[in-house]
Amino acid sequence: MKKFIAISLAATLALGSFAGCGKAESEVAEQSEAPASSQASSEEAAEGSNEPVTLRVQWWGGDDRHEATLKAIEAFEKKYDYITIEPEYGGWDGHAEKVNTQFAGGTAADVLQINYDWIPNLSPDGQGFFDLSTAEELDLSNWDESVLKFGYSNGVLNAIPVSITGRSCYYNKTTYDKLGIEIPKTWDDLKAAGAKFQAAGENMYPFDLDTGSGFTSWYAACVYEQQKTGKKFIDDNDQLGFTVEEIKDALDFYMSLEESKAIRTQPTRMNDAGETALYQTDNFISGDVAGVLEWSSSIGKFVKVLEEKETPEELVLGDLPVMEGAKMNGWFMKPSLLFAINAKTEHPKESALFLNYLLNDPESAVILGSSRGIPASKSAIEALNADNSLENNLSYLGTQQILNSDPCIISPFMENAELKEVYKATIEAVSYGSATTQEAAQTMYDSVTNILGELTA
Repeated sequence: MKKFIAISLAATLALGSFAGCGKAESEVAEQSEAPASSQASSEEAAEGSNEPVTLRVQWWGGDDRHEATLKAIEAFEKKYDYITIEPEYGGWDGHAEKVNTQFAGGTAADVLQINYDWIPNLSPDGQGFFDLSTAEELDLSNWDESVLKFGYSNGVLNAIPVSITGRSCYYNKTTYDKLGIEIPKTWDDLKAAGAKFQAAGENMYPFDLDTGSGFTSWYAACVYEQQKTGKKFIDDNDQLGFTVEEIKDALDFYMSLEESKAIRTQPTRMNDAGETALYQTDNFISGDVAGVLEWSSSIGKFVKVLEEKETPEELVLGDLPVMEGAKMNGWFMKPSLLFAINAKTEHPKESALFLNYLLNDPESAVILGSSRGIPASKSAIEALNADNSLENNLSYLGTQQILNSDPCIISPFMENAELKEVYKATIEAVSYGSATTQEAAQTMYDSVTNILGELTA
């Protein structure tokens, strides 16, 4: 069974098999074939280079990711005692802005965890990050070529995808069971659950959608409209795929979730906990807010806080809601995150050696588990299977769900910082009542069209 799981996931990662949104992976990134990796082991590549070296390594995430990564760093330093790692980590909010500032000032870390949209932003010509195809210390044979293509810019392998991910619906089963409510399967089920939760308490909600850096409110509305129209919000030519009326319809759907009490309004959310990440709020930890739309690669932080309660509670994976008569599945897939090496690092060999350990080494794979999602590296996933680390793992289950759902390949521009601000402002405008859905739709259409025009010029 373990062997089957490993082979199954590796095979499924061949993105060319997906046709849900029309284009194969070759149209996601029209890049050259990755060169074959060196057959030399990382230990052999490191020989003769034992002068003391200090590397700065930067990432974002939740506590589960931080703790696991620090343990992996400790193990790496024991194995390569001449290399010292200086970790730099924190939450997601403000992280992209910090890295942009560091790149502009020439002070970026040696090794960086990066988001998909950072590649065209920080390395449009392929020169912002180190060419990983030239790193003998990094065994590229562990990745399927269709996965590696996410990391190319201008024909240069700038980054390595750690895992593949998508947002799925996760629910606090303990709360649902306590209230005697079935976990929603459809959009209508989710709306119906709102009244049932409200009957149990005015502060109780079956689900949550925010407007913050994760833009989950617009994400859900966008998925619904893609199902209804068969169009991608940002199409395969990196242009806006929705009309003004279709954006309005998506916003009307979002407002129907608020009106049915399936989710909190944005003012209520702000009054409850401000900008605090949901998994850190009393609303989620107490079970009053009993559902979340989250990336499979990041769900571990939600699992952790519920399991650490005095009386542990259970988070489970729900179905992906799809409207009746949908023209496409509409749910997105993307590389969860990637790792890159700063092109200006003074220690490219040691940086590549660390990256190879972090992503390929069986010891590191077991330490990191699913803190960054289910690894795309073949040796890493084999190590997790051998360690039984994937059994009943929500990150694994969520990843498999997305992979098997005929998903859309998300545009790298969808998570652009300027566009995220547009999504946030639009949802807040209709939730706070400062604009009608028609007015907000027109503003969004104009803003997105202009931003995409500048990004793709």
